[in-house]
Amino acid sequence: MRNAARRWTFRTAFASFFALLAILSVSVAAADASGQPTGITEEAGKMHDLYLLVLAIAVVVFVAVEGALVFALIRYRKRDDIEPKQIHGNNVLEIIWTTIPVVIVLVLFVFSFVVLVDIEDDADPLDLTVEVQGFQYQWAFTYNLNDAGKGGNASATGTVEIIGTADKEPELVIPIGEKVEFKLKSNDVIHSFYVRDFLYKLDVVPGRDNAFAVTANELGVFRGQCAELCGLNHALMRFTLKVVTRAEFDAFLAANTKPEKAAAAGR
Repeated sequence: MRNAARRWTFRTAFASFFALLAILSVSVAAADASGQPTGITEEAGKMHDLYLLVLAIAVVVFVAVEGALVFALIRYRKRDDIEPKQIHGNNVLEIIWTTIPVVIVLVLFVFSFVVLVDIEDDADPLDLTVEVQGFQYQWAFTYNLNDAGKGGNASATGTVEIIGTADKEPELVIPIGEKVEFKLKSNDVIHSFYVRDFLYKLDVVPGRDNAFAVTANELGVFRGQCAELCGLNHALMRFTLKVVTRAEFDAFLAANTKPEKAAAAGR
């Protein structure tokens, strides 16, 4: 009778373990659909791959720890009042469960460092610069016509300014396939420039110029917002990001250039 119960215990423990492993494996496989977005820039793709690596390691650790816990709870549960055999340490186990976390941390450090250096590499030339100013409680985007990307006119003068209001959220337009640098400024309090599909955000700090660059590889309309509590109407600091073709971007600049500036730019 006891042997039958013991066999049932082992079967239940192993069945539970492999069922948990199967469920978590399916969850990892579906991460792109139900977890973090894959992003719309070249840089976001690299960050998403790092996210999947961290998720995979977390799943393995979770399965191993929970599997061992379930097994121990079932296998060594109390059956009678007889004191079980006492174990006072195991040098091999101590080495194993000390080494494994160290290896995991080193792997995550190396891959994280490589991705960080890669996405912040400024060796590649910039195609376009957009000046972003955060203020209570909206955004202003400024394009210099002499720095308008691959199809721009380097001798042009003037700017295009898109300023958001409480009634109308601003639209930030960038061309696909061109490396765009965002220069962030604030004249009042700390804001945070955040576009979910960039998988990246950066604080906008008074008295400090922050900047980052991305290359969008997907057309479409996406949402952006301030991700730092900056005051009573913080929730109003939303904007639209629109990734368009070069022809559409040129049309956007032309449509928003004031007549006197268009004449000076030779348009």
